[in-house]
Amino acid sequence: MEFLFSNFPPIRTANKTFADAFYGLIPQTSKLDIAVGYVSSDSLMELKRVVELNNNIHELNLIVGMHYFEHFTKVQYKAAMVLNDFLTENHLGEVRLVNAFKYHGKLYSYSTETGPFAGIIGSNNLSSIVDGGTRVYESSFLVDQNPHASQMKDFIDTLSRNASRNIAELEIDTFNATNPVLDGHESVDKLSPTKLAEVITQLTDVKFDIPAKTEPKSNLNCYHGKGRENMSTHLVRPRHWYEVELIAPIAMRRSNDYPKGTPSDQPDTEFRVFTDDGFSFLCKVNGGEVNLWNKNLRSSGDLTILGKWIKGRLENEGVLTVGDVITDETLRAYGRNTITMTKIKDSDDWFLDFGVKK
Repeated sequence: MEFLFSNFPPIRTANKTFADAFYGLIPQTSKLDIAVGYVSSDSLMELKRVVELNNNIHELNLIVGMHYFEHFTKVQYKAAMVLNDFLTENHLGEVRLVNAFKYHGKLYSYSTETGPFAGIIGSNNLSSIVDGGTRVYESSFLVDQNPHASQMKDFIDTLSRNASRNIAELEIDTFNATNPVLDGHESVDKLSPTKLAEVITQLTDVKFDIPAKTEPKSNLNCYHGKGRENMSTHLVRPRHWYEVELIAPIAMRRSNDYPKGTPSDQPDTEFRVFTDDGFSFLCKVNGGEVNLWNKNLRSSGDLTILGKWIKGRLENEGVLTVGDVITDETLRAYGRNTITMTKIKDSDDWFLDFGVKK
C-alpha cells in the first residue's frame, strides 16, 4: 500500500502519481470498476480507448455520482453515451449514474478472473487519468492487499445495484452551459476584449492558411491512432482525445516568413499565439528533414491545448461528437477547413483564426 501524489512543484515526492498507478495496474487487470463523482468528456474517451487498445480488459463498469443532480454539459453527456453504447453493444460493461443521492467518492477497483487484487481511493476524479488540464494537487492511496481490495469492490457493486441506473434508462434533458474547454486551463491565458482588440490592430500582411487535414488516424485524428505501447509491460496508452497536430505544406515551410524549427536533438523554439476567440498559449514547430525542421505545428508542453482550441469549437458548434473521426464533412458543416496564421507586428508572435461568419 502506498500514497499517491500529484508531484507538482514545489511539492515533489518520491511517490507515484495517480496516473502512474492507474495505468500501471492495467496490464494485470481483466475487470475494472470505477465509481467517481465527476467525469470529463476527454477522460471518458480515454477509458474507451484503454479498453479498445488493451485486450486483457474484458469488462469496464463506470459509476458517475454527481452529474445526475448537478447535470452534464451536452459534450460530457454525449461522451458518456458514446462510452455506454460501446460497452453495452460489445458486452463489456456499462456506464451508470447514481440517482438515489449525490455520490462524491472516488474508487478504482482492479480485478482478475480470480477476484479483486488492488484499488485506489482518494481525491482523484476521472479527469486525473488524462495528462494536462487544470493544475489541482490531488492525493490518493493505493490498496494492493485483501481484504481491503475486496471490500472496495463489494462497495462499488452495492452502489451500482442499489443506488444507480444505466445512463440510457434515465431521462437527461437539462444541461449545464457548455464552457470552452480551455477556460481555466494550465498554461493558457484568457484575453480581455481590450487586449484582443489591441492584438488585432497589430496584424501584418504575413499570413498562412494551414490546411486542417482529416486523415483518419493522424493530424486532427491522432486519438484514433494506435496509441503508445510500453514494450516491457505491453500497456498501450491511448493518444489523448484532444491531441492534434497541424501539418504545413512544404511550400509554406520553405517560406522565409514561416516559423523555423530545430532538429530533434535540440530544444524546441517556442512562440506565443493569440487566437481569434481570445486565448493565448505557446506553440512550437518541429519534425521534418534537414533545413526544414518545421513540419508539425503543435502546442508546446501540453499537446492537447491546440486540440482543445480546435476540437472544442467543433464540439460547441454541434458538428463533432466526442469520439468521432473528424472528416471533410465535419469541417464543411463547421464552415471552414483551414486555420489562418498571421504574423503580429514587431514580435515573434502569431495570431490564429479558426472563426466562421454566422
